[in-house]
Amino acid sequence: MLSQTEFEQLAQAAQFRPELTIAAAPAPKKLAPFGISLLGEIETESHFADSRVVVLYNPDGDPAWNSTARVVIFLKAEIENELADDPLILQIAWQWLTEALGKFEAVAVELSGTVTRTSSQGYGAIAEESPSTIEIRASWSPVDEVDLASHISAWGELVCLAAGIGPEGVSQLSGKSH
Repeated sequence: MLSQTEFEQLAQAAQFRPELTIAAAPAPKKLAPFGISLLGEIETESHFADSRVVVLYNPDGDPAWNSTARVVIFLKAEIENELADDPLILQIAWQWLTEALGKFEAVAVELSGTVTRTSSQGYGAIAEESPSTIEIRASWSPVDEVDLASHISAWGELVCLAAGIGPEGVSQLSGKSH
């Protein structure tokens, strides 16, 4: 069983890529005895994503979580229209999440969520094409409550991947995202 201080220290051990700007945000107070919330954003000329992660901790466990902890994320990223038109983009975006969890060996149970893509086209005076977006809403339960940092680090990696910033050490062929 973790104390609130131990819980917060574990979460602070998360590692993020330099492209990702992180800020603390208020965590929901009624869902669990302890919680943290972080906002993450990437904004460059060719990449944009913003996201929130909430990590809840109940030392007594929660039957709905099948664990003592629950991670909840929301992510929205601009993507190229060609990528939005790809019939597999929803599966690809979910794969970004599972790959990010795998990269940090963040073992999870009860992984669930949705992926949504949106595209819009203006007409007349607003005929300029609006960017397409992808949204990922997901939650999961960490198997090991002492390993919360890996789950938060995986969230940070997901934000980078959704923004079109490839895995570390991999160069992109063009200046465009994705």
